[in-house]
Amino acid sequence: MISSEGPTVGAPAEPGSAFGGITFRELEVLRAVITEGKTTAAAHRLGISQPAVSRAIAQLEARLNRQLFLRHGNRIEPTSEGLAFNEQIEPIFTTLASLQATAAESPNSRRLRITAPPTLAHRLVTRLIAGFLKENPDTSVHLEIGMSLTVTAAVADENADLGIGDIRVQHDGLRLYPFRRAFAHAAIPVDHPLANRQEIVPRDLEGESFIALTRRFHQRNVYDRIFLENGVERNMRAEVATSISVCELVREGMGIGLVNPFPVTLRTFEGVVFRPFRPSVEYLTYFFTPARTVSPIAQSFIEYARRAVPADAYSQPA
Repeated sequence: MISSEGPTVGAPAEPGSAFGGITFRELEVLRAVITEGKTTAAAHRLGISQPAVSRAIAQLEARLNRQLFLRHGNRIEPTSEGLAFNEQIEPIFTTLASLQATAAESPNSRRLRITAPPTLAHRLVTRLIAGFLKENPDTSVHLEIGMSLTVTAAVADENADLGIGDIRVQHDGLRLYPFRRAFAHAAIPVDHPLANRQEIVPRDLEGESFIALTRRFHQRNVYDRIFLENGVERNMRAEVATSISVCELVREGMGIGLVNPFPVTLRTFEGVVFRPFRPSVEYLTYFFTPARTVSPIAQSFIEYARRAVPADAYSQPA
């Protein structure tokens, strides 16, 4: 139950004017009577007497100079004005309930739901989660790993508080936070002749065994167009779904691949070297949250990530 009187709503006004000197208790009584349908039931719900309920309604009607209820003997029925006014004040109670729920939560109930595609999850996000939890011991994290489109859908539908990805996405349900910028690099076996080049251009890959991302990735289409425009034929040995898989096959000597070096290069890939690819193909890695609401804990994680990602030779803050 809320306090018996509570503060007045807004600044005092002339008697009879809208909201002039109205107390929160009067609003609470109005809502209870409309919800319960009887003054006796409203009194029981609020823990006050039935006469106190009747007085509060009468005082509210006097302050508003409106008839909020029709009386029929022992029965009371809201007027259209009463219902309209109750609808106006409903956001006050919705906000109060939200604040009370937040205040009642244990600190241990702070929970962040993150979703990420495999490469970012395994090479970056798990490391960030570990550091974030050390700084925030009263927080817990739930990590879901899925395809990029699944990740964006989960955040847009508010089934996750925070997502991360390097796909170019336009969605009314998402709010984007640029995180890191990088440019495509060729992943090359360390003993391959091209490993000695300072950069790789399309003609260098003529006839070379090539490890490609599958066609569902936007950048795959970008690369295919570049090679087509340069008249270069690659020997397509494999198509895989993650940059990590590209690099693993490169390490096994199966061919050369083009990847976003962030966050792949944050951990050493023995047996693989990375060389800039020209023409430049840009990658932007974003955090994204639901457009409608951003949870404070998600914002804290974004801020932590921007501080915690180490400097590297392949990417920079976006």
